[in-house]
Amino acid sequence: MATIMKVLVLILPFSFLLHCFEEFYFPGGFIDWYHTFRPSLSKQKPRYYIKVNIIAFLIVSIISISVFFLGTSYNSFLIASTFLAANAFFTHILGAIHTKRYSPGMITGALLYIPICVLAYIFSFLSGTLLISDIIPDLILGSLYELWNIYKYKKRSKIIHK
Repeated sequence: MATIMKVLVLILPFSFLLHCFEEFYFPGGFIDWYHTFRPSLSKQKPRYYIKVNIIAFLIVSIISISVFFLGTSYNSFLIASTFLAANAFFTHILGAIHTKRYSPGMITGALLYIPICVLAYIFSFLSGTLLISDIIPDLILGSLYELWNIYKYKKRSKIIHK
């Protein structure tokens, strides 16, 4: 079981890179799609998205390296994988449903982020490294960024529409 978790830990940063590739290069078009999904954020420049993704990649990579090489707690990895799965669900999947258009990043989010997250929770729980009492806090902490984005968007939308 530890081997499976180590594989999941190692592939998370690479799945992040594939996700960014889908969003920005093949097929690309994420920024235009996102501004359609959340029009009040359309003044954000491309460099904002580049910075956000670089910071997120560094965080995910540092956590993965720390867990893999230093043997730190899997909880930080679970939070990081939840962060990415929440992005896939709230931004890409729900966004595609809302806009009725493909969301660049949705395929890698659905096929990589969400399964990695679910498998990480299952194997952590089965191996005894995840306590039942940690599941809800890990899910909440991992989802906070996406929930903050939703809150920020709704607040900004109200200001613009007044």
